[in-house]
Amino acid sequence: MTLLLDTSLWIDFTRARSPAALKQFIAPFVLDPEAHLAEPVLFEVLRSARPEEARLLEAQFATLPTLSTPTDLWQRAIGLGQACRQVGRTVLSLDLLVAAVALHHDAVLVSFNADFEAIASVCELRLQRLERPG
Repeated sequence: MTLLLDTSLWIDFTRARSPAALKQFIAPFVLDPEAHLAEPVLFEVLRSARPEEARLLEAQFATLPTLSTPTDLWQRAIGLGQACRQVGRTVLSLDLLVAAVALHHDAVLVSFNADFEAIASVCELRLQRLERPG
């Protein structure tokens, strides 16, 4: 089962001030042999990283496979966004892009982000929504 780890896990896992219990909770997902990245997640994590942080993150990310970006990514994301709006939900654009990649690869999206529940309610997104311990 292919897992796509969302930005929310990476931010909590790599942030220096994240509690040890939270990092221990996330570690099995990061270490899972089925864990994958996606380009929208890489963008979200790396876009605001300081140079030294970016180097460390890129080294860590190099150990994981990246799911290919579908050629119709933008159209898929538009459709998901419109479907969410029809049920009264507005979802962030990058979340729509991440969901589109997960759907294309039939990957289970692992996230703390509740917005993915809205997307999953209008499509076949396989979501493992986590709750932070504590």
